[in-house]
Formats: sequence, C-alpha cells, structure tokens
Amino acid sequence: MTTLLRRLGNGQDALQTAVMYLFLAVVLQSFGIANPPLVALPGWAWLPVLLFGLGAILVRQRWLLLAVLIMTASALGLLALGSIAGYFVIFEAVFSVFLLGGTRLRRVSFIILCLVSLLMAALAWDSTQAAQQVVLSLFLTGFILFTPMLWAQNVRTANELAASQIERSAALAAAAEAQADRLTAQHHAARIQERTALAREMHDVLSARLSSIALLSGAALAAAPGNEPLATIRRESVTGLEEMSQMVRMLHAGTPALAARLTDVPQLISDAAQRVELEYSVQEPQRIPAAVHTAAHRTVRELLLNHAKHAPGSTLKLQVMQLSDSVQICASNPLAEHPGQGFGTGIGLLSIRTRAQAVGGSCQITATPEFQVLICLPTTASPKDTPHEDPAC
Repeated sequence: MTTLLRRLGNGQDALQTAVMYLFLAVVLQSFGIANPPLVALPGWAWLPVLLFGLGAILVRQRWLLLAVLIMTASALGLLALGSIAGYFVIFEAVFSVFLLGGTRLRRVSFIILCLVSLLMAALAWDSTQAAQQVVLSLFLTGFILFTPMLWAQNVRTANELAASQIERSAALAAAAEAQADRLTAQHHAARIQERTALAREMHDVLSARLSSIALLSGAALAAAPGNEPLATIRRESVTGLEEMSQMVRMLHAGTPALAARLTDVPQLISDAAQRVELEYSVQEPQRIPAAVHTAAHRTVRELLLNHAKHAPGSTLKLQVMQLSDSVQICASNPLAEHPGQGFGTGIGLLSIRTRAQAVGGSCQITATPEFQVLICLPTTASPKDTPHEDPAC
C-alpha cells in the first residue's frame, strides 16, 4: 500500500492513477455526492466524459500538451454535468503540466492559473457584491488549482535531486577509478625503478666476480690441460656470466623472465662432470607450456648441482618423461657414507619444491633406502587451477 501511494503521489504510473480516479468518481456518484448540473443530460452522461479525460492521462508522457487540453475539456464537461470527478481531472491536468512540462509551458500555465483565479473572483463579486464571497472564491480556486502545482514542483525537485545524486555517485566512481589507474601507474613505475636498480646491482656486484672466475679458471686450465673440474668451473662461470647478462638486459627492458627448454636437458647432462644415467622421453615438447619447460630445465640443473655437492662419486639416475598430462622428473642416487659438504645456500631442495608448486605441480622427497626426488609438473591446466599436490604423480 505504501509503495502504491508513493507511485501515485509521484505520478509514475498513469494507469493506476486513472483507475484510482475512476473508482473515486463511481463511489461519489453512487452516494449522490454531486454539484447542481448546468446542462440537462442523462444521469450516466458523466461516465464517457470521465473516461475520455482519464484516457488522456495514459498518453501524457508522449503528448503532454494535447493530453492537458483533453483533460481540461473533460473537467469542464464534468463540472457542467455536476460531477465531482471534474475536480479530480483538473487536478491531474495541472499536476501533469508542472511535473512533465518544460520551463516555458510551466510559466505560461502559471499565468493562466492566476488569470483564472482572478476571473472567478470577479464573477463572484459580480454575482454577489460581497467581499466574503470574493475571498472564498479565491481560496477555493487557489486550493483547487495551486495545490497540484506545488505538489508537482516538490515531486519534480525530488526527482532532480535524485538524478543529481546519481550523477554525483557516477562522478565519484569515475574519480575512484582514475585514482586506481594512477596508483597502478605509480606501482608500475616503482617496479620499473626497482628492476633497474636490481639490474645495476647484479651487473656491478656479480659480473666482476664471474668474469674473474672465468679468467682464473681459463688460465689454470691452460697450465693444466685436461683437468675436467677446471674445465667445468670455466664452463659454468662463462655460462653464468652469459645468463646474468641476459637477465640484466631483461630487467632493463621489462620483458618476461628468461626461458629454458626441456629439450636442452640432454646437452645439460652431457656437460655434467659427474656420472649420470639419463632416461629421456619427451616426444611432443611443443605441447608443454613455456613455464613448465623452464621449471623442468631449472629443476634438472638444481638436481645435478645437489648431487655433485652431497653425493660425489656416485651415479645419478635421472628420468625425464613426458606423460599425457604432465612432465615427470625422477632423480635417485645411493646414500653416500660420507656425504660431501660442498658450498651454496642450502636451499636447493626447497627451491625445487617451490618451483614445482609455482606451476601447480608437486615434489616428493624420500631418503630411504636411497635418496630420491620425484617431481610432477602438469601440462594441461593453469597453475591457478591445479592443486599443489598431485596424487597421480
């Protein structure tokens, strides 16, 4: 009921308004509430005149001026027939003008309402010569004509305020979006600055040391040709220097991280200093995502380094298999009685596990009866859709 009254008061539903006026007119007419008729017509003649005026309410959104003229004519006809419903229709005609009309139409209508009020006061004075009747005429005419005008002005103001609030909300949303874009741009600029600083630090700190290692190992190798450990040291230092140079260029350019290929694993094994039994089966490398290629290559390299540090002298059994939906890497070697200590950060196995989980894979490490690492890297799902642990592996 509250919603219905609000819609009627706002003039939002023309059909409901017309039905309400028809209901009120029928109720009043059935109780005999009417004015003395000015013309002698059948008692039912008021109904088609009322329907004619109510029909104009239904088209006021499209043809406002025509609808107002029809409602005015219908109201005058109803008042001439003595029907109280004429006041309803004239109320709606004035309400429609000041709710839906433009500035010029409302200004002209206001002047007409004032003239009508003065005309009714003049007729009252002419017929009664009594100031009391003139005041009463002005009061009734003003109540009938100016009440819908003020009501419509209030509704129109409320609608304009609501529209202004919507525009303000849209402006605030646009400002928030612009602020978010600005923060994103600042974050991107900060990342570029950080990458540039990191590239500078890598170049200044590491390149000199790697170059020194390469030069010293090269000189030592020239003095003792055939020394495989020295050859490996020189090869690894030169390769590290090249990869660091590529990394520095990548950081400066803001391009994606360096990519390695799983198909490079056989060459990586052949360059290794320790004994490795490799079982390699990768038939369709093009079906493997680039991230998995890189993760697999880095994992094999870490496994080789881990074996050289902790189980020197033993044979590393390495299996690299491409399955239907994953790449499986299995590395195993006997447990050494006196494990080598080596040097490094001590986080090699943690790096392997982290790298596997980054692409949605899994890493299982066992130490009995022999040391074994089993890595499974999925190739059919994105990292966000794949759990860290894959039971199938």
